[in-house]
Amino acid sequence: MPRVDAFSSPGTWELNPSGIAAAAAHPVSAADAVVVSSPERKALQTAALMTARTVDAVAADARFREVDRVERVHDDFRAARAAWVAGLLDSRHQGWETPDAAAQRFHEGLLAHTTDHLIVGTHGMVLTAWLVAHGRVAPGDAAVAFWEALDFPAVVEVALPLVRVRAMLSDAEGRMILIKRTRPGQQPYWTMPGGGVEATDASPEDALRRELREELGAEIEIGEIMHERPLDSIRSEIFYAANLISLDPALRDGPEFADPSRGSYDIERVHPEELAGVDLRPAELKTLLARV
Repeated sequence: MPRVDAFSSPGTWELNPSGIAAAAAHPVSAADAVVVSSPERKALQTAALMTARTVDAVAADARFREVDRVERVHDDFRAARAAWVAGLLDSRHQGWETPDAAAQRFHEGLLAHTTDHLIVGTHGMVLTAWLVAHGRVAPGDAAVAFWEALDFPAVVEVALPLVRVRAMLSDAEGRMILIKRTRPGQQPYWTMPGGGVEATDASPEDALRRELREELGAEIEIGEIMHERPLDSIRSEIFYAANLISLDPALRDGPEFADPSRGSYDIERVHPEELAGVDLRPAELKTLLARV
């Protein structure tokens, strides 16, 4: 918590005495770590105190700043922040950075610091947006609950790589079950169903079953791993062979269906000979499927 000064920018506010004591009471092992932080003074101080370093030894990186927003403190400001965290943007959020944009620049900050052990001094809303974007925290109400439970300060450990799972899913007639993605203002493309492995998933396979229930309303039988690829130095993606047991689109309940700005997610069954005319992403999957 900072020492509030109405006559200076919040970015320059320092920790108050209780904030200093709280940060010092949460030591984090940093002997082999790179320590970076939001440029806000209280974040730099927190990172330094928790890692037993001087503030000058902590690198400032603006990509780890809190969410950019136009905000005046009022009775509803906490509810407006919670709605943003849940991805429910409305008139209160005009001039605010979107959750996707905040998560993307946070991720770019992580990519810029290549190390096995990175410690980041950051802020609750932007951190939650990044964790949601990469499947470590579920969206919606679960994201709000995570954000509201963060302490001052909190320590959140994330194991890398962040794994995404997808199904090379076939029905009884040998057709591929694909998602046709149509984003506003863009040409459609096709992808294999799946998503991020969340912290609550018991295994990547359990994550895949959950994702296909959410995206397709499907039950599946999972086979062998067909393909693995790194997405960047932080994320990787695993493709499993899978057979369709049942599919009922009426049972789809993924969070993406509640946000019209994301566009449409149409289920399509594509015969193998039709794949050549489909913009399947990633494109390397066409070569892989031709060998199966």
